[in-house]
Amino acid sequence: MPFLSANSYLGIIKEVTSGTLPTTGTPSWIPVSTPQITPQQMFLRDEAFRGSPTTVYDQVQGVRHDEFEFKSYLFADTFPVLAQSILGGADTVTGSTAYTHTIKVLNSASTGSQPPTYSILDFDGANYFTTTASQADSLALTFGAEAAAEATIKYLANPYTSYTSAPTVFASQSLSSEHLIPAWDTTVSIGGTTYTNVTTGDLTINRKTQAIYTLGTQAPYDLFAGPIEVTGKFTFVVATNADVFTTGSSAYGLTRSPQAIVITLTDPNDASGGTQHSVALTMTTAQFHNVKRTRGKEFTEIEVEFTANANATDAATGYSPIKVVTINGQSAAY
Repeated sequence: MPFLSANSYLGIIKEVTSGTLPTTGTPSWIPVSTPQITPQQMFLRDEAFRGSPTTVYDQVQGVRHDEFEFKSYLFADTFPVLAQSILGGADTVTGSTAYTHTIKVLNSASTGSQPPTYSILDFDGANYFTTTASQADSLALTFGAEAAAEATIKYLANPYTSYTSAPTVFASQSLSSEHLIPAWDTTVSIGGTTYTNVTTGDLTINRKTQAIYTLGTQAPYDLFAGPIEVTGKFTFVVATNADVFTTGSSAYGLTRSPQAIVITLTDPNDASGGTQHSVALTMTTAQFHNVKRTRGKEFTEIEVEFTANANATDAATGYSPIKVVTINGQSAAY
């Protein structure tokens, strides 16, 4: 009898000790699509000559880590989990009734500036799989006017453990009733000006996480998150013959002209204390580049990429290219 993939669900919980599945605590249950856990099992090929016209005589298991990737719509109550797992900084909570959660990059030389690790439960409709020491590698957001805003995140993790029933900490689901954020309800501010002619956008936070192997164990010694790079792209409708990206002597995409970018995605259906829930991504110093005007449609468009520069304004300490501010109804820090 086949198993139904629609029965799938995912839970994630911050680890107290990296690599150890918590036995207590409250997981976050994130509605996901296209979850995929992929073992990265290396096999060592025996290709030593043995007097025969062939190549491979044996294959012996080498080191292994696993990779876990999933896509989620943007929900204001669960997105901070993803933001914290990639940025690493503590969640600073302010407000009452409507709570503002500010998450910045963790900058701590004593801990290698490593974000927290997570245990993830993935139920695929047939079996339960957990990965421990899950360390975020990349977080990508897409937002187009005619679609839902989406986030895709990738983790590197220790080899999974499979179960026929959920481990204790994941035994009881608690799914929220928060609504997804439609991308049309997004504002893009550049240099303090709000642009209403943006059709699509994307933003990627990349940490280039890698598995470090040492002698004595097949699993990684560590899953190490590297320094952050933030890049993105917008598509604009050309609504003036004096656009700021391609025309004039100080065009943003053609000269050194760092600009503050704030992308605010607002949930029109969920509010606390009269304040709509939202996710805002701030890059105080970003450089536009690789700009092009396109005529693949009936109207002219501009596509322009950007890279966020590290700055002190977006950082808790030192420098950071980005900070994430989420408003929702949760009073506790993530």
